[in-house]
Order: sequence, then C-alpha cells, then structure tokens
Amino acid sequence: MTRRLPGCLVLVAAAAMLCPAASSADPPDDRYENTFQKDFVMDAPWRVKDASTPIPVTIVLKDCDANDIRELHWIRCRDVTAGGVLLWNHDFGDEELGDDPWEANFWTYVTTVTEGHAALPDGTPLTPANLGYAPGDAIDLEVSVYYKDDWFNYTETRYLRVHVAHEAWPWPDGWYGGDTHYHTMYTNNIAEFGAPVPAVAAAAEAVGLSWITLTDHSCDIDETGDGSYSYGTSQWEYTVQDESGIETWYRDNSAIGTTWDVLGEEVALFSSPDLRLARGVELNAASVDANSYGKTLHCLIVNDAYIDSPLSGAFGERPVVPSLPDALGLVGPAGFAYAAHPLSDLSTEWGGLDWGVNGTLWGNEDLATALGYDSFRGLQAFNTRTALFSSDQSDPWPDFDAGVTPGVPYPVELLEGIALWNQHLAASLSPLRKVFLAGGSDAHGDFNYATHLALDSYATDNAIGKVQTVVLVPGPYGPGSLPPTSEILAAFGAGRSVVTDGPFVEIGVDGNDDGDLLDEEDLTIGEDAALDASQETAMTVRWASTPDFGPVVSLELLVIHGTGTSTALALDPSAVGEGWSGERTVDLLELGLFGETCFRAQCRTDRGDGSFRAYTNPIWIDLDATSVAEADETGSALGLTVGTNPFREGTVVSFAVPAAGGAELGIYDAAGRLVRLLHSGAAAPGAHERTWNGTDGDGRRVAAGVYFVRLRTDAGAVSRKVVLLR
Repeated sequence: MTRRLPGCLVLVAAAAMLCPAASSADPPDDRYENTFQKDFVMDAPWRVKDASTPIPVTIVLKDCDANDIRELHWIRCRDVTAGGVLLWNHDFGDEELGDDPWEANFWTYVTTVTEGHAALPDGTPLTPANLGYAPGDAIDLEVSVYYKDDWFNYTETRYLRVHVAHEAWPWPDGWYGGDTHYHTMYTNNIAEFGAPVPAVAAAAEAVGLSWITLTDHSCDIDETGDGSYSYGTSQWEYTVQDESGIETWYRDNSAIGTTWDVLGEEVALFSSPDLRLARGVELNAASVDANSYGKTLHCLIVNDAYIDSPLSGAFGERPVVPSLPDALGLVGPAGFAYAAHPLSDLSTEWGGLDWGVNGTLWGNEDLATALGYDSFRGLQAFNTRTALFSSDQSDPWPDFDAGVTPGVPYPVELLEGIALWNQHLAASLSPLRKVFLAGGSDAHGDFNYATHLALDSYATDNAIGKVQTVVLVPGPYGPGSLPPTSEILAAFGAGRSVVTDGPFVEIGVDGNDDGDLLDEEDLTIGEDAALDASQETAMTVRWASTPDFGPVVSLELLVIHGTGTSTALALDPSAVGEGWSGERTVDLLELGLFGETCFRAQCRTDRGDGSFRAYTNPIWIDLDATSVAEADETGSALGLTVGTNPFREGTVVSFAVPAAGGAELGIYDAAGRLVRLLHSGAAAPGAHERTWNGTDGDGRRVAAGVYFVRLRTDAGAVSRKVVLLR
C-alpha cells in the first residue's frame, strides 16, 4: 500500500518484511552523553488515560548528519517492573543513519505494539491491560539503542515510567484540557529541541489531552537553514509500527515554504476528532521597561499570520526586533497574546558576562504597555511543573524517588505569578480591564520527563500536559467528537478556562436554576455582568479531584475589590468527606459588596508525596442596586433614593428605615473605597434626608465620576449609583 500526504512521501512495509529479531542478550551499556551533535532520546508518555490505551514508545536519533551512526544494530524496550520482560526487539540490520538528508536532523521511530515478546504475539498493542497492569499502576520501562559509531559499538539507554490513570481527568462534560505552551521539533537550536509533530500528537492523545497549542520559538521558526544558533528542519524521517505493520514517512518541507507554513500544514494533517492541534508561536519581543529596555521577552501569540522576529537577542541578533508594542499591534482580530512565564528571567548573563541570549522577565512597564492592547489577554504564570530534579538525564528515577528538588521548586514561581496576577486584577477593576491566567507545560518534546542542557545536563519531572488550561465549550461535543479548534481557541482567548496541574474547580451563577453552569442564562468563568446588590445572588463553587492527584484539602473563593482581597469561602473539603468532589453556594448579598468586584476560586490537593493546584479565571460583577424599593413617608419599607442625578454642586439623598436601630449612610467610589459618611448612628423609623456636596470626609472636592450611595441598617442594605459632574 502506498499513499501520499501533502508535502511528504509515504512508504509502507508490510509486517512480514520485519528483520529477524536479534539476540535478547544486551551488550554492555556504554552510555554516550548527549552533545551538541548527536542526541539519543527515548520517550513515552508519563501517563496513559486508561489501561486500554497503547503506550507509544518513541525513539529520536537527532543530528545524525553531524556524527553518523555507521551501523544501527537494534532497539529494545523492556518492562523493568515485570523483571526485565522484553516487550519490543527490533533489528535494523546495521542500517547507516546520516547518509541521506532525511536522517540528518530527526530520525524518529514510534512503536505501539510488541515484537519478540515471549508470551504475546508480535503486533499486540502495548496497552497496560495487555501487559498485566491496572488503573493506578506504574510501569517502568528500559529503552536501549545498540549501534556502531565510527570505530566502536555503543549502547544508549533511558529509563521511563508510565502511570496508568486511576480514572479520567476530573473536569465535567463541556470542559476540555489542553497544553497551551509546547515545543515541537521546529524549536531546534544549540541548547534545546522538541519532538516531531506526529509523535507529539500520539503522546498527547495517550496522556488524555483534548488539545495542544504548538508554540515554537520565533527565533527557530525564522530559520530555514542552519543559522548561528537555530537550525531549520527541512527534511526528516518518521516511522510508525502498529497493528497494521510499519509505515515510514519521508517529510520534505523545503517545497512548502516557511516553517510557519510547514507547522500549519502539520497541524491540519495530524489533528483528529480525538485531539485538536493549534498553531502558535513563542515570540521574541523587545522589552520596553526601563530596567530591561531592548532585552528579550517571550510572548505566546495565537494568530493566523506569522509575526516576524528577525533579531532574537542572541549574539549578532541585536537589537531585538520587534518591540513588544510592535508585536502586539500586529496581532489580528481573531488572535490574542499572553505573557509567557512572566517571572522567569531569561538572561544568560553570569559572572558579569553575557553568554548568549540577553533575555529578561516581564517588567511593570512591559505589562502596563501590553494591557493597552486588546489582543493582550493576560499572564501564562502557571508555566511548567518542576518539583523534582536529577543530574542523570538517562535514569533520573532514583533521584526523583528520593525527592531531590531543583533550586527553585514548584510551586515557588507559580505562587509569585498568582500574586502578580492578583495585583493586576485589583488594579484593573475600574474601568474594567480583564486579565486572564493561562497555564502550559513549556515542554520541549519531554513526554516522560524533561531534559535540559546548561553548563551541565540535568533532568526534571516536567512533561507534556502536566500543566493544562481547561476551557469551557458547551455544545454537542465529547470524546471522539471534540469542539472545532476555532471554538477551543476562542474559549482560551476569552478566559473561559481553569488552569490546573490536576484537580478542578469551577464558579458560576446558575441563572436558570437547572443545576448546571452551561446555559446562556448562567454567569460563567471569564464573563462579566451587572447585578442588583440588594437581591440574593448565589455564587456556586464546585471542585473535583482523583486519586492521581489526591483529595482536595483547601478550597477558597476569593473576592477582589478596590479595598483589597478577601475570602468569601474557605474550606477543607477532605475534612467533611468531600475531598473528591463537592459543591457550595455563597450568597453575595450577605457579603455586603457593591461596585466592580472580581471573584475567583482556587483549590489545592494533598497526595501525600506532593500537592496539586487549580485556579479559575474570574467572574466580574458590577454590584449595583438599581431597582430597590422607594422609601415612603411612613417608613414602612427600607428605601434609598437620590435626588438630582447626575449632579454638579449637590444632591439630596433620602432614605427610610422600617424600625428604630443603627444605620450607616456612606458615599463610596467605583473601587469600593469609602469617600464620605453622611450618617452613622441611630435612626428613627421613617424617612430621613442628607445632602452630599461632592466632597470627601475632609471637605475636599472629589473628582467627577461614578459613585455609590450605600445604606446599611439592621433591616438590610441597599445602594444606588450617583454620577458627579464637574
């Protein structure tokens, strides 16, 4: 069988043409350290969504043009958990790699089936169930490559661990989890690279992602050939071995055009009803902050058209182009941008010397400038989940199991990012400027764990899909029939999302009282509305987790307003038997709030060996009493009216109380700050009047704008909006 795909030639070999299995006796392990030339990557997803999902074992041999593999003898995969059982043993017949352009950059082989297993027939899917495992189990794998270099034979080995999920992700129907920040093979430079798009799709689907945004570095996408620091990938070879046999693709990108065009074509080619792929870019843009002017910022941009960044900030590529304002100004009407890892210092300055990229973190002026553009949506402050560290890239598990942590472990930078987000939420209430939170793994390939090249090589436990942005897309969708990519991206850009590394939390107002938060009448995450502050409004808070992440031990509903941040609900669900799921409602009337107010929820789990977190994007509510009962002369009802409105010099405020008791009448600004008290103390039943002349408590004239008159009594509270003109 032969078939053609756009831009690539596909050759198919029948399963019967497999080379005979080599001897199962492994030669000594002479580990060849990954270098700037040849890299050996053996990978498999850190998680499979259930016991019936095949484990895609991926082998990438990179840069074979720089240092050829003269003879590729065999590649093997063993089940270490089961005592070293041989799962897959493929003989490559001493094939030479690097002698043709297809093998120069990324030679990739993926198997999802057995070969040479003692008990299972060749071609049996590598599902946990077929291998004797159940949900909740962990499977340790050993993958080895035996080859000959110029003179000697070597064996490269990596050790992987695959967790079988206890159950599906904890989010309800209508919610779809995705990785918003991920690097493929088109991130390809002197220090880092990702994985081929079809291998990414296979791993993402096995993990259980619904979507993934491919956000390669602009400095790499810009390259069409070998640059000083980044390298274009014009041709590559990709082989899949599955139940149908072996299929090899020879991909030639040179005829397609730019790398941006190539990535777009592959996104369309490898998307499926079970996984949506989207194209984005991690753009290098120049800072405008006084403390870091001209240095490199990273900005995640989803946009139809590519935004050029010809000067990235490396040696010989300065000053950085484009500037942040220029980049955001080029984002189209359907596009949007987030600040990528805003608190990560990208600088490679050390010992007083500039060692490469002159990067920086996002400064206050950078964020203030970005917030002036409609295309800028917020902060990708949940970036990676790096809790464990090892200096051994090939076998990090002894260090991981011992709990060795990196210098800045999870969740230090995350919590700093959340604090920064809170600051911008509080500062952007009046006038309202929505600031959303996003999350992504920032993985570069890294299906099982992450490998890094610095002054020395090391590994961390971050991987694809370990941080997700879960978007709300109501409609007739579900597994196998996912929403269109356009609807997923629209939800991402509009902040209809929860950011998590495992658990789930949701808030909303059930407008039609039908028990869900999916209808047009409901007020859901990312939305804003004006509600009557004098009427009962129930804010629903829901949470869920699974044994993969532990029970929820902390749940908070936070209220952000002009006077600061307060907690409307704080609960340890596990203490009341609701650690796995639960729901509470909070009556907003009882909170005594008015004016522009922001609500968001967060939760934390405890698995025993670590914690996991989830954050909702906010709901913004303008709490304004515009339909309260008018006061009558007998004081038979609680009432509040404003005379001249709008006014310039003064206005009469009339209020009524039904019974004798305490009363407080105050003027508040749009941020909820007290401007002046008009009455505080006892009040007889009936009608009363006070005059406000547009001054504060010290007699100073206040600025023109919107203010609120608020009456609090033993019988309840009401408020009215008033406009002061100058």
